[in-house]
Amino acid sequence: MGVHTRRQLIAGGISGATVDRRAARGELHRLLPGVYSTEPPTYEDRCAAVRLWKPHAVASHDTAAWIWGLLPAEPSMVHVTVPPTGYAGGPNWVRVHRRALTNVRWLGDTPVVSLEHAILDVAGTLTRPQFEKVIDSALSRAVSWRSLAQLCDEAAGKTGMRMLREQLRRACPHTLSEPERMVARALTARNMHLEINGKVGPYYGDLVDRRGRVVVEIDGREFHTAADVFTSDRRRQNALVLDGWLVLRYSAVTVKASVAAVADEIIETVRRRRSLARG
Repeated sequence: MGVHTRRQLIAGGISGATVDRRAARGELHRLLPGVYSTEPPTYEDRCAAVRLWKPHAVASHDTAAWIWGLLPAEPSMVHVTVPPTGYAGGPNWVRVHRRALTNVRWLGDTPVVSLEHAILDVAGTLTRPQFEKVIDSALSRAVSWRSLAQLCDEAAGKTGMRMLREQLRRACPHTLSEPERMVARALTARNMHLEINGKVGPYYGDLVDRRGRVVVEIDGREFHTAADVFTSDRRRQNALVLDGWLVLRYSAVTVKASVAAVADEIIETVRRRRSLARG
């Protein structure tokens, strides 16, 4: 069972002619030259097949990002990187990149580029909205902003470097939901940077502007359906208002339908409140 080279199958007692017959009957699935799967191959099987085909290959780009947990779904292709002198051909489901590799990690039996290099790699393969989610998620975890910025300096001119630099400036990590992230991103794109999950007294606000004393809350479905959540939020909102804070509330549905309009209203309100505070 599993993925094997032709040599491994023969060493296990199967003749070369039998391998060919079984492949012709569909009992073996030929994935790559001299590499077979005994079952219809999964994405992991294809990754294993590439490692058998190219022993020096290291998982990179979309494949590495998926292995590191940065992508929610399996990529459409298997991406690997080989040394600059390596052959870069292969079937249409394999993308072979060539470059000198450093800081290779091992996750189980799989060699993979470092988490930081995987992020830089996918900056050149993903769409902008996809990469925005990746960088926000990565920076919400154990990935250091400083380490990514240093990698940009070391990788000057590499594909994806400009995108990574830009997104490091606009990143919005530590949001607790996708609607919150959408609003934070929309504000950052307009050069309005609010504190994410900022603490105000004993409470936390989804987005906080301390100069204008504005708290922005993005309400999910539970806000409308759970009585205890509704009561707690009202108690918190009253305490903030009595302390001089303005609380803006938006439903997740509203954010998803018109995030630009939500961002515009927040920016207008924050600027007006900041102006009043200066006066």
